[in-house]
Amino acid sequence: MADSQLRQSHCNIRSNQYLGEISALCFLHLPSHLSSFPHLLAGTGSQVLLYDLESAKMIKSFQVFEGIRVHGLICSLPDNTLTCKVVVCGEKRVKLFNLSFESVSKSNTQSEFLVDLSIIHSLPRFTHWVLDVLFLKDHCLAIGCSDNSVHVWDMLKSSLVLQVQSPDRCLLYSMRLWGDNLEALRIASGTIYNEIIVWKVICQHDSPSSTSSVKVCKNLNSTTCNFVECYDQEYKAVHICRLVGHEGSIFRIVWSSSGAKLVSVSDDRSARIWTIPGMQSDSDDKREVVGPVLFGHSARIWDCCISDNLIITAGEDCTCRVWGLDGKQLRMIKEHIGRGIWRCLYDPNSSLLVTAGFDSAIKVHQLHTSVCNTLDLEGNTESEGIIEGAQIITTRIPNTMEHAGLMDSKSEYVRSLYFKCEDTIYVATNHGYLYHALLSETEDVKWTELVRVSGEVAIVCMDLLSASLSENYCGVDDWIAVGDGKGDMTVVGVTGYRSSPQVGFTFTWSAEAERQLLGTYWCKSLGCRYVFTTDPRGTLKLWKLYDPSKSVCQDSGRITLIAEFASCFGIRIMCLDASFEEEVLVCGDLRGNLVLFPLSKELLLSTSATLGVKISPLSYFKGAHGISTVSNILVARLSCNQIEIRTTGADGCLCYFEYDKGRESFEFIGMRQLKELSLIESVSTDIKSADLANCNYAAGFASTDFIIWNLITEAKVLQIPCGGWRRPHSYYLGDVPEIRNCFAYVKDEIIYIRRHWLAESGGEKFPQNLHLQFHGREMHSLCFVSENLQVKGNEEENLVHKSSWIATGCEDGTVRLTRFTPEMENWSASKLLGEHVGGSAVRSICFVSKTHIIPSDVSTMPDLEKGQNDTSDGKQNPCLLVSVGAKRVLTTWLLRNRSLDEEGIYPEQKLNRCETGHNPLVKQCSSMSFRWLSTNMPVRSSSMGGSEKIVSAANEVSSLNNDAKTGTTFTEKGGTESKTCLGNKYEDDWRYLAVTAFLVKCASSRLTVCFVVVACSDATLTLQALVLPHRLWFDVALLASMPSPVLALQHAVVPMHAPSKGNIEISNLYLVISGATDGSIAFWDITESVETFVNRVSSLNIEKFIDCQKRPRTGRGSQGGRQWRSLNSSMSKRRFGGNSVTKNAGDVDNTDSHVTSCTSSELNDLEKSSKNCSQAEHNTLLEPESIRNDPVAEIYEIQPIHVMNNVHQSGVNCLHLSGDFRDSENCFLLNIVSGGDDQALHYLRLKLTKQSTELDAKLLTSETIRISNQHRISSAHASAIKGIWTDGTWVFSTGLDQRIRCWLVGDHGELTEHAHLVISVPEPEALDARACGRNHYQIAVSGRGMQMVEFFLD
Repeated sequence: MADSQLRQSHCNIRSNQYLGEISALCFLHLPSHLSSFPHLLAGTGSQVLLYDLESAKMIKSFQVFEGIRVHGLICSLPDNTLTCKVVVCGEKRVKLFNLSFESVSKSNTQSEFLVDLSIIHSLPRFTHWVLDVLFLKDHCLAIGCSDNSVHVWDMLKSSLVLQVQSPDRCLLYSMRLWGDNLEALRIASGTIYNEIIVWKVICQHDSPSSTSSVKVCKNLNSTTCNFVECYDQEYKAVHICRLVGHEGSIFRIVWSSSGAKLVSVSDDRSARIWTIPGMQSDSDDKREVVGPVLFGHSARIWDCCISDNLIITAGEDCTCRVWGLDGKQLRMIKEHIGRGIWRCLYDPNSSLLVTAGFDSAIKVHQLHTSVCNTLDLEGNTESEGIIEGAQIITTRIPNTMEHAGLMDSKSEYVRSLYFKCEDTIYVATNHGYLYHALLSETEDVKWTELVRVSGEVAIVCMDLLSASLSENYCGVDDWIAVGDGKGDMTVVGVTGYRSSPQVGFTFTWSAEAERQLLGTYWCKSLGCRYVFTTDPRGTLKLWKLYDPSKSVCQDSGRITLIAEFASCFGIRIMCLDASFEEEVLVCGDLRGNLVLFPLSKELLLSTSATLGVKISPLSYFKGAHGISTVSNILVARLSCNQIEIRTTGADGCLCYFEYDKGRESFEFIGMRQLKELSLIESVSTDIKSADLANCNYAAGFASTDFIIWNLITEAKVLQIPCGGWRRPHSYYLGDVPEIRNCFAYVKDEIIYIRRHWLAESGGEKFPQNLHLQFHGREMHSLCFVSENLQVKGNEEENLVHKSSWIATGCEDGTVRLTRFTPEMENWSASKLLGEHVGGSAVRSICFVSKTHIIPSDVSTMPDLEKGQNDTSDGKQNPCLLVSVGAKRVLTTWLLRNRSLDEEGIYPEQKLNRCETGHNPLVKQCSSMSFRWLSTNMPVRSSSMGGSEKIVSAANEVSSLNNDAKTGTTFTEKGGTESKTCLGNKYEDDWRYLAVTAFLVKCASSRLTVCFVVVACSDATLTLQALVLPHRLWFDVALLASMPSPVLALQHAVVPMHAPSKGNIEISNLYLVISGATDGSIAFWDITESVETFVNRVSSLNIEKFIDCQKRPRTGRGSQGGRQWRSLNSSMSKRRFGGNSVTKNAGDVDNTDSHVTSCTSSELNDLEKSSKNCSQAEHNTLLEPESIRNDPVAEIYEIQPIHVMNNVHQSGVNCLHLSGDFRDSENCFLLNIVSGGDDQALHYLRLKLTKQSTELDAKLLTSETIRISNQHRISSAHASAIKGIWTDGTWVFSTGLDQRIRCWLVGDHGELTEHAHLVISVPEPEALDARACGRNHYQIAVSGRGMQMVEFFLD
């Protein structure tokens, strides 16, 4: 479409749902026959969301403001027509709406509501912020403002009829109104002086003593009703009392239903309960706190509410606390993240507690159930026997029931517990007894003694394999394996009904020496014929059990030792899982290591007399959970040659690993850290889903409490104080753990059992999460993620392109992937990819999807074997996500978007199950969206004799210019050392501010290199390289130090000639464009560095190098950081030739820039540096950094080819570019747009001419690059510009004025604004866009929240 046609087209810009902080909550009570729970109104951004709490779904969203945040919602009771009035407050604005419900029959048994929100009045703008609104009788609204005044609005006449000013004229932080008419109205004002002033409005029959505080509006008609006549009288404000006690700003005040009490919360981290006296004279009565002071929050308290017997507080520490009126804390809920919980709401009728905060989540708890869940089971069990379907049972083992008292060395006690189902527990004791305990509904326990091990020695370990309804393990219901202190193993088969269990068989054999048997394990995938035993030295033995119905004289004849698996770490095995189909066994030990063994089918099915085959590990992963115990392992098939492994551990992490049988590689692929749990014992998944990443619930411990955590809603299901995980305990979870869960533990000979098991799940389960949980802090960067290349703006629209994935980086160090679906007008999913090391803030993020090819010199390539010409993860074109931030942390993620295996089932599943005792479990799973790839961060360098070598930027630039002219080597001497090489004590304060990256591959090489350019706050730019698939980091070049830090980075890959289908190997120019805080824009040519590095690295045997980092650092002993450096270990510098010339904006470089090629000796030094690093792997932890550095390695410094000064009067906040090859002109056009703090928008069009296509003239000169067009708009926004994007046709920008502006690029580079929109995102920080069809774009903006905007032409 031509430029003139675009100008004549009508532009449409439409905002979608805001994803950010929830700033207001309000209950809406419908008649009980329509809904047993109230509806919920929530304010977020400029929108109001309506939720049905009974179905836990959002009904509808409404846009009520433009660019104004909703901070107050007040709702009246619905009338007979199911219509109610809703008041929405936003800053100084108040709007009155009608919310109507219309019931529509969906079926004979179901009906749904059609909801409509229509505006009644938009009140005039007030001079101060509106703090509270109250519905009064006679169709009036009382409005409280921050200047300590109250206004009365007549809803019938749509006019203001009264304004009353408090005698205390001061600004307020909070205000709360109480009463149903003007005569009963009471006002509590929280002043900036940390006091609460309580006052009221009274009718003054006599002449008022002070009329300055009262303004009566008499501009009404003479035919007014009695209500209006009431306001023709004089009114005055009467002071009741002044409440003094808080030591900080008062953020929230709430009245009790009777108006006799107040609860206030403050900046001083306390909540106070006040008793309000009756009518007082106008005096300065200062009262100290009457009720208790509630201390417990560790940060500011934002909100509170009160009922007849409870007080709720919510604060910045992300906790919501429930208190009794006596000041005792009853419950603490901590399920939000980030900056805190803004709002809490409690409904005493339904006992529902709603919390909402900065993280966009809305959590719903049924409070009486939550409070009961935290009660100590060792308390008064008589009054707490049955609470909301939960039974609390206490019992003892049979031999200790007759006597009670202190234990001695001969006393019998419980060594192990194991739940079979909700009413059956197996118990093993130190006297060798194995019991069966049946729980009844009357809280009675029926004990049955099953066996007693020979020798009457203590049972030290136990495991249970229970038959399901569809399986029949040789007629045995339960297989129980126990190990005793003498090293003997006993297997017991239990049959019969639960009320009368019978022992079908028992057999015993010697498995280990005395006191050497520490664990026994069944493996469900192998069935009941195989059992494992472990010893303290990491040896695992596999025993085969024969059919117990066979007639064998001795028990030893029924047992065969098949194999011994010896761990390479020599540490006790704590858990395991095996896959019969994939022939693999995975074990986890006491120190967080994983060991993988082969487990052949021939070995399992063999009937030969070969005994005790010793098997060595296939692979291992050291420190999978740091130095914390691995608690659970699950193995699933990923593809025909790959398996996925999910592990949990005592570091509170869920970790995912991948083993490739073809490459024999054992790699970490992802992790999820649950900060709410210090030890995760197990996770449960949906039975219908075979994806290991699809976890629903996690069970584990936090300190001394047992916790069940909902991984989907991020809510705590259950918390029971039990003394910690070291005590014997067991748990059993049903299909819905919220209503079906059992937990038992032992303390002082007593078994405490807490059972909550509802037969039907017809009712709602709590807690719930109504709204998508997102980042809890500000987002500084975002980018669209797509496996395919972006659709151009002139292509036809495709329905597939409507759904978008967006990666965001947050202040708290987290990186999330969020999905937007336009049809739903909602954010449908948000996935946490991971967290930067130490929670360091993410400042910039970029996505790389296209791989550029560099022609190779075949003579220098090493011999390539079959299958080596593949990149990481088996993909020709890997897609990477790169994020950088504080503490100079650089993290990369690899896109994994694999479908389920198409084979369906294994051929081996046709084996006779009765012969093997094995029922194959088909565990097919799809991989996670992204996998963690690598983290690069600087190593702490020791101080060199305490001296700090810091060079000023001016001197360094001067020395660069002088050295560049002569081309001399820049060595580490005196004041010429670069700031990136310094090991000063302030190195942790530096942070990365911007990043850009691209993928390059040398033809005929199996290696792919990701080049990353990062800008640091110390005003340096570095070019780094990540070599895939080996995840090796190299420092390639140092871009000459800038006088000011760089805030924005972009790169351009310019083809040397027009691309064609038959042309695969295309030489490219690699350019970097930077925008700095001084308003300058610089251009860098890094082509020579890129090509030299790729060609050299492709010729090395890179697979022999070290791959130090296997997983991100998370806690105790976990891996992280880079323990070595190659290429630039000593950070010596060698500059490319060329001059660094400072020019004015618009000037063209008149000097040719020449890059000196690397000599052969220098490349040998490069290889030598890398090899030295590889050979010194075992010494890296023992040698200091200064010793490990290779003094021969060199890093080169590149000068900018062109600098445009004063493009902006202040910092260049954002930068974006797009390019296109013009066949008609045989040139490449580069469109560059920038925005700055000076509110200006700058457009620049560069033309790379024909001469750049010559292979021997790769460097840009004045003849090959020239400025074609440039345009500047001085006041593009009313505030600083924070985000910008262009595709050469349209430019989209956003700034702190909360506007998105759409500009059309003219034929001569001029920008014309065609549309703008006010968005709901406060303080926007970043913008990205993508074309999803012809002249149809999606624009995403992030800051304090995120919002999607759609732009299209008619």
